Order: sequence, then C-alpha cells, then structure tokens
Amino acid sequence: MDKIIEIKKSRGCASLRFESGELLRVPASLLRERPVRVGETIEPLLYAEFIARRGYPHALDSAVKLLALCDRTEGELREKLGAAGYPDSCIDQVIAKLYAEELIDDEAFARSWVQSRAHKHGRSRIRHELARKGIDKETAQAAVEQLSDEDQLADAVRLTGKYLARTHGDMDRKLYQRTLAMLARHGYDADIARRALETIANGQDEADWEEADVKDLFAWKPEK
Repeated sequence: MDKIIEIKKSRGCASLRFESGELLRVPASLLRERPVRVGETIEPLLYAEFIARRGYPHALDSAVKLLALCDRTEGELREKLGAAGYPDSCIDQVIAKLYAEELIDDEAFARSWVQSRAHKHGRSRIRHELARKGIDKETAQAAVEQLSDEDQLADAVRLTGKYLARTHGDMDRKLYQRTLAMLARHGYDADIARRALETIANGQDEADWEEADVKDLFAWKPEK
C-alpha cells in the first residue's frame, strides 16, 4: 500500500504521486469513475490494473472524438492517448479497432498531405512534416515520389517569383544565396532551387513583373 501525496491534474489526465516516489498517470474519465484523493492509501499496482482493464472503451471514445475533428495518423493517436494516461495495451487495442473499421490509414493520409502541401513546399520539408506526424520513412518516401521534378520546379519558380517581387535592387551574390536559402527552408533541393532561379533569370517564368522592381535584377550571374 502507498499513500497519495499529490494529485496534479492537466487536460484529460491526472498524475498521482505516491509517498514512495512512484508516479501513476490516470485518464481523467477513469479518475472520475474511481476517484481517489490526496492522503488516501491505495495499492498503485491494483489501480494501474483497473486502468488497463477499463481503459479500452474510454480510449476508443477519445480516439473517435479526435478523428471527428480531423484525420490523424496512427502515431498522432498513440501520442495523444499516451499523453492522456492510457497504457500501451489499451492503445494497441484501439489502434487495431480503428484499422479494422478503416478509420485510419497512414498511407492515404500521407498521399493527401503531400497533395495539400505540394504547391508551396519541397519534398524534404514534406517528408519532415510526415515524420513529425508519425509516418514511417518508407510510407513518407512513397508518398512524396508522386511529386515530379517538373512539378517541383514549377512550384519553386512561382515561390521564387513572389519572393523576388518583394525585393528591390540588383541581383547580387548575397540576394542569390538568400533566395537559395529561402527555397531550402521550404524543402526544395539545391538543384531545383538553382534551376528555379535560372528559369526566372532567363525570362522563362510566367510572372507579371513590375518594371521598377526588377530593373537590372538579373544583371548579375552566379559563377559556374
């Protein structure tokens, strides 16, 4: 038996700290079902077993509510449910149920994410975004492979045109490098970035330039 010396509540979860130093995370809904208070002496292992036994329906309800707000990946749901205090055994059951009901699909999510981000970001940034959402490398790579070099170049040219349209003065090494850095931040690789600048420098883009903004802009050429 162990005495509860602190109950710290956060959104959707509570942390029980015991006299022994043990810490137990409890989903808020389960704490309401079996409430405890500071100063009460309980058996932490038995309370943890109660959470594992009763957690599945609560965790499933939480997951469905999250999915009702927007599509989510398996990794995102695992993170949310884990943060709420549900044990891995409950989370595994929930994930299996959601896959069985076709409520989650990481491959479809990755393809949709790529399409929604493609016109303003390059492959590397999109891969990074997918990784942050818990998509594995293979799935993320397969999703970004639907982006052709031609599409990436066209998007990079549009982004570069907008960036340079806000720039006054001559193109010089500093501006050239700054523009490449901007494209790199958006996830375009070095070759696509250089080709985007060359396309605009050669007047092959479709931008409607203001003469005052681009006068002599490309008089400077980077050394080969």
